[in-house]
Amino acid sequence: MSKELLELIHRTRVSKYSKSNPKDLIHRIVEEIKMKTGHYGFRSWELMVEYLARWLVLNKKTGLAYMPPLQGFKGISLEKDSLYEYLEGLDLFQHYYVAAKANPWDHIGEVYTELNLVGLGQNMTPRAIVEFMIKSVYPEKKLDSADEWFCYNSYLDYVTWYWLTYHTRPNHLKPMDPPVKTQLDPCVGTGRFLLAASQMMPKANLVLFGIEIKPSLYRACLVNMAIFSNHPYSIICADSLMLDGNKTGPSSKLWDYGNRWLPPDISAFYWKEPPAPPINPKSFSLKAFTETSIR
Repeated sequence: MSKELLELIHRTRVSKYSKSNPKDLIHRIVEEIKMKTGHYGFRSWELMVEYLARWLVLNKKTGLAYMPPLQGFKGISLEKDSLYEYLEGLDLFQHYYVAAKANPWDHIGEVYTELNLVGLGQNMTPRAIVEFMIKSVYPEKKLDSADEWFCYNSYLDYVTWYWLTYHTRPNHLKPMDPPVKTQLDPCVGTGRFLLAASQMMPKANLVLFGIEIKPSLYRACLVNMAIFSNHPYSIICADSLMLDGNKTGPSSKLWDYGNRWLPPDISAFYWKEPPAPPINPKSFSLKAFTETSIR
């Protein structure tokens, strides 16, 4: 069979992929992994995420070229082992990719829930609630025209001049919303709030941030964002309750460590526990007493 005919057959098959159910395809990949490896439940789902991420990188589908210095999936193995080659031979990765692009949503998270992998304290927010909350947070009005952008830039120039001249804000003006917005999900999970915002407002000036403490969900979020995001994003694997708010704003260096398969050490951005009270009913700490006295 000629290469031209094989290519035609491939394109015809791929054109039909968009009509498939993406969630069913995720279930299929998980099931194939289960049958080939003997792994059940969580481990099969985890391997599905890793192999899908590997396919995205090898086929240059990560969408991070416009977001330096972020390095998407840095540290992931790109080895085509026998299981990967078996799944790729079934064309399941591309099948899912095409079907998911045609029907964007957190299908990986849906399968995670349906396999009863949700642990204590975890909750995958239903799609209707996610979309309702996104619509409630963002106003309908956007700065779309050149005239609106000119007005906003003129407003910024005036505010700057007024501050430099009078050393105070121009309270006689009604504040204008900036055209660039940021969205942070401190417990991002598989990323459904961020990907929904990006899909619902594809042309908005939006930068997305996410924090997830569990590495498996963090990696699933990276896969979802690589496939679905229309905006720059940075996802980090961290404990959001330990991050110091004074060190972690949108311009913080923390976010340069985002989107990596092997999460780096970001403990430098954590808050430090206050010293123990120097005197308590059971002990006396000279070190704590000294630190308290110095302050």
